[in-house]
Amino acid sequence: MKCWKLSQTKKYIQSGNNDDQELNIHIQNCSECQTLVREAEEEEKLWAELLYSDSLPDGFTERIMASLEGVEIEQVEQIHSATARRAYKSRRVIKKSALWVASLFIVTAAFTLYAQPSIADWVRSIFSNETTDSGIMDARQVGLLQNPHVKVEDKGYTLEINEVIADATRLVLGVKVTDPQGKPLVYSVNWNDLHIKDTNGKEVAELRGIEGSETIEKLTFTFTQEIHTDELNVEGSVDRIAIPFSDEYVEGKWDFKFNLDMRKANALTVTTPLNEKYTTPDGMHIEMEKLVRTPSGVRLELNTTLSGEAAERSPGELEEKQQLMFHFENEHGEEISSVDNYRRGHSPNTISQICEMNDGKLHWTYTFKYLPYDRQNLRFVFDGYSIPVKSNGSVVLVPKEMKNHSAIFKDQGDKLTLSEFYVHYDSNLKAGEEPRESVIRMNGELYNQFNNDVWAVKDQDGKEYPVGFRGNVRWGDTSEVSGDPGFIVYGMSKLPEKATLIRTVTDKWYDNVKWSFDIPKAKSIPGLENADPQGY
Repeated sequence: MKCWKLSQTKKYIQSGNNDDQELNIHIQNCSECQTLVREAEEEEKLWAELLYSDSLPDGFTERIMASLEGVEIEQVEQIHSATARRAYKSRRVIKKSALWVASLFIVTAAFTLYAQPSIADWVRSIFSNETTDSGIMDARQVGLLQNPHVKVEDKGYTLEINEVIADATRLVLGVKVTDPQGKPLVYSVNWNDLHIKDTNGKEVAELRGIEGSETIEKLTFTFTQEIHTDELNVEGSVDRIAIPFSDEYVEGKWDFKFNLDMRKANALTVTTPLNEKYTTPDGMHIEMEKLVRTPSGVRLELNTTLSGEAAERSPGELEEKQQLMFHFENEHGEEISSVDNYRRGHSPNTISQICEMNDGKLHWTYTFKYLPYDRQNLRFVFDGYSIPVKSNGSVVLVPKEMKNHSAIFKDQGDKLTLSEFYVHYDSNLKAGEEPRESVIRMNGELYNQFNNDVWAVKDQDGKEYPVGFRGNVRWGDTSEVSGDPGFIVYGMSKLPEKATLIRTVTDKWYDNVKWSFDIPKAKSIPGLENADPQGY
């Protein structure tokens, strides 16, 4: 079945409908949908805390009361006139009644957030509880919030951008899209034609995240290179808006363009050189470059290269598919952030990572929401890495015997049980059309990673078929893998008497490393000396 969008997932959770067996099976086996469900559940929890908690968030009452200026509370006037003969005695009671009505209005406003434009604008903000993070709060605190005053209307639909945070770490935009009735639309625009350029017209950022509430989208861009210009140009081209819960679109023209002043942000950037190097036992050389601290976050840059022998094991594009795994500890040895180590868990503090080959070196840029090395003594700890390597592990399969006698694949610490081999008859095939694939049902345990493995099946005549995988991997010290149905042998419409399953590339995991170092303490950004990420 087709994967849902976040807004559709929220509707599913709110409905309480958990009886759709096909949907539940899909979610159990689709990592993208599992992530969407978790995000939607977290968002529902935030709304519950907002609407039903004993105390409202900071500034809520003040914003509601400000929106009431000039609004008459008719019930209070009616109460007053009905008790005119006792006006003197009831004066305090009337004041209390008015205060009670205003308080009731505050609670009611939580359920009718768009009754007053000022309330709606506050909720439709990247600084609402649903979309904020510590980095953009700090950036706003030191004055990096900019308003480009973008408002484009066509076919009754409106696109607005009134909030932008930009510094040398990332650029965050708050985008509001509404239909002709003023109803907010989210996740209805394809942002592939939104570009961030320097004054020379060179594109300098990539879109790395889209999130938001029911009313606003927060687009997060991270920079692919250092920003040296005092101005950035944002250009967007939008020619259609999707209608929620349908396959229909409204076509129109919602293009926009604006400039951002980067002078203040550049002045608040703090760069800390890192003069640390390490070579692993299997020939990967790591060279740390620098940490860059900005109000909205932290950027870590480093390079990796392979020795001649290691490069032979991972030639060409395989080298660029490596994955580094590390974490940061405070002075008490407590982990505060972990990067890409599935065995330890992935930290939500990580915004993005970008790697590109440059002069024979793979250059890495990691972006974090925070890393308080200006206030604490932190330590970098290298946990290991994975890199695809050429391999030739194999097992012979006899399809007609596998139901009763499973085949076992064992190679480089991985063990898979192959329990069935059959032709997959797709119900969508037309009459007389041959099947397009066969299936090998499997499950097992993995020591290595699995994402960049390459598999193939060779029949008794020497013909080779590419192999894909459909199923689930549960990461851990030893990961569990289960197929649903398992290996997909593309192009095999008839089972051979014998075949050989071959792994030609193994996504090799290396944990035979021992390296850590203390991070130099940096000076604090003016205005953020007392920022405490643990308190956010």
